[in-house]
Amino acid sequence: MSSVTFFGNDFNDSPFFKEKLDMLLSWCVTPLQYGNHRPFAAVTLIKDWRDKACERATRRDFITPNELLQDQLFDWLDTSDVAGEPNNIRDVALLYGKLVKHELFSYASYIQRLIARGEPGLSFAEVTFAPQGNFFSHVFFVRTSNPVIDDF
Repeated sequence: MSSVTFFGNDFNDSPFFKEKLDMLLSWCVTPLQYGNHRPFAAVTLIKDWRDKACERATRRDFITPNELLQDQLFDWLDTSDVAGEPNNIRDVALLYGKLVKHELFSYASYIQRLIARGEPGLSFAEVTFAPQGNFFSHVFFVRTSNPVIDDF
């Protein structure tokens, strides 16, 4: 897969990158597509892009793309119609579990943002039908090198 370049050399916050990422994530979880390989392929493409972007940022003394990627993944999860579909929640949770496992998405940062926004449904006492509420019930926790996540 190292010879496949899905995102090209676009290492900044451009509409081109956002569109490609949206297309890749939507393809990965839509029920109209088949194959257990989709989360693996999507995570591999995103990880390859992030690794190349980090390497380039280090050589040129730029800021790494980790925050940009976190923001884009958060925005897709928050705004995508495909991600919010009740039938897709398990696939979205599987995808994001793999993103967390490969340290491409920070679950702790995601929860922190939702709390900061005052998002309903984060408490067990609240009953909600928000996409995030359904998402939390399907998220797979994994061991990472992040002590904040390991405390959960």
